[in-house]
Amino acid sequence: MGFMADLVEPLIRQGWVTADAVQGCTEEELAALMEAQGVVALPGSYREFMGFTGRAPYWLARSEWDYEWLLEAKQIARQIVVEDYKGDFAPFEDAFVFQTHYGYEFYYFRAEDLTDPDPHFWIHSATKPVQESETSFATWLQELADYLPHAIELRRWLHRSSRA
Repeated sequence: MGFMADLVEPLIRQGWVTADAVQGCTEEELAALMEAQGVVALPGSYREFMGFTGRAPYWLARSEWDYEWLLEAKQIARQIVVEDYKGDFAPFEDAFVFQTHYGYEFYYFRAEDLTDPDPHFWIHSATKPVQESETSFATWLQELADYLPHAIELRRWLHRSSRA
């Protein structure tokens, strides 16, 4: 079993995620993503993630990172850097953008990270210098999954409180 099955199956068993919410990408879709972003490889952990749940990963986090969005993500990242903040996109040309966040931030793998089985990733934010993630991609996903029950309980509590 891969790390994504180890990550998701307990959440399904415990009722935090429904099995139909987990929809993966095909190899053809992964190839289309690479072509759309002009890269020839993807990190192993990221490939596994997309193959397991890349069509609709919103059960895990609410940022823009599903397959359809990612087909245009590099163009969105270019817009954030060049049009919105008058920066130079050259450092990101060979990168793979795997998530954008509300039009001011994006997460990416550098070209040299694309053949790494489980690299750290990088974060470009309009208001901060580029920074490296504190963990590898798979560890970051595990942290999101570990926090998910707490986030769901908090939302439930807030919803109950707002109706009281």
